[in-house]
Amino acid sequence: MKLPQIRTSLPGPRAKKLIKLDKSFVSPSYTRVYPLVVDKAKGLWVHDVDGNIFLDFTAGIAVNSTGHCHPQVVKAIQMQAKQLLHMSGTDFYYTPQILLAEKLAGLAPGRGTKRVYFGNSGAEAVEAAFKLARWHTKRELNIAFFGAFHGRTMGALSLTASKTIQKKHYNPLVPGITHIPYAYCYRCAYNLTYPKCGLYCVDWVEDTLFRTTVPAEEVAAIFVEPIQGEGGYIVPPPGFHKELYKIAKKYGILYVADEVQSGMGRTGKMFAMEHFGVTADMLKS
Repeated sequence: MKLPQIRTSLPGPRAKKLIKLDKSFVSPSYTRVYPLVVDKAKGLWVHDVDGNIFLDFTAGIAVNSTGHCHPQVVKAIQMQAKQLLHMSGTDFYYTPQILLAEKLAGLAPGRGTKRVYFGNSGAEAVEAAFKLARWHTKRELNIAFFGAFHGRTMGALSLTASKTIQKKHYNPLVPGITHIPYAYCYRCAYNLTYPKCGLYCVDWVEDTLFRTTVPAEEVAAIFVEPIQGEGGYIVPPPGFHKELYKIAKKYGILYVADEVQSGMGRTGKMFAMEHFGVTADMLKS
């Protein structure tokens, strides 16, 4: 069985030189949590520039579901690179883009016609959903959750509410967003206990928020992670999404599921929202 191999102090001498260069020439906006300078990777194993070998417990940044450099993925990239590298998705048509959209639409839960928007990142997908919700509903208000992470571009950052440092010096953000407590039963914001609470956190939206602060008929969308990621990998109780979705539909509010961290098979189903029996109006993954 292959084992991790640590051959130098960490970070090693080559890594230290590269990290020093990085500090001089690369934007400090990139967040670095640990001093790993990657050279190559295969499957679960990551090699740094000094020859140290690590077991990757994070699948990159939780995106390499097939492992690093899976041969079928590598082959597909090589074949495409030989045929066509330019890709914009606009001005003219691309066969792979059309066929992939057809495939994704077929995988997405729910009935009816589905359309696919391709973006460069989760934040870009959130921005698109943010704009589409306003355009479709002609409403200006939105609801998101404490603990949520939706991205760092201005619209996505406005929906994000996981760490204050992410918003430091960027106010004013996009207005019209109200953050509410997520269904975090282990640390309930209302000091109640599930299931005795009767999903009070959902009832509170209609009974208190819509009655006192936010006019329901002016809300475009509820942005919610099926399973909250950066907030602590929080799995909500059964019924949370179903009951919240019912309230959304009652008032013509779109239900937008941010599956950037939980979608594409990472929970055992293609989309995490499938575990909760809810078909969101928009899925971002």
